[in-house]
Amino acid sequence: MSFEKALRLNRLFDLYSSLLTPRQKEVFQYYYHEDFSYQEIADLLSISRAAAHDNVSKTTKALEDYEENLRLDQLIAELDGLNESKVNAILNNYKSGGNYE
Repeated sequence: MSFEKALRLNRLFDLYSSLLTPRQKEVFQYYYHEDFSYQEIADLLSISRAAAHDNVSKTTKALEDYEENLRLDQLIAELDGLNESKVNAILNNYKSGGNYE
């Protein structure tokens, strides 16, 4: 897995972890944060290696699906790209009840 993909998945985890089950969070953290292998996760949680792999895959897919539907990471990137005058214009429109586009 590329460094960029791992970084993106960790950003998505930060945004959407509250939507995951406790087991999904646990396995994701072991795999991506602690750099455990599937076998190490399996041994730690008393599950099969295949179950550990399946859980990581399903959690990754869930995070990608959340982003596809909610687009919070994309929104944050767009907001980071705005300059101060554009942000102030958006805030002024908001405060005056105007159009936000």
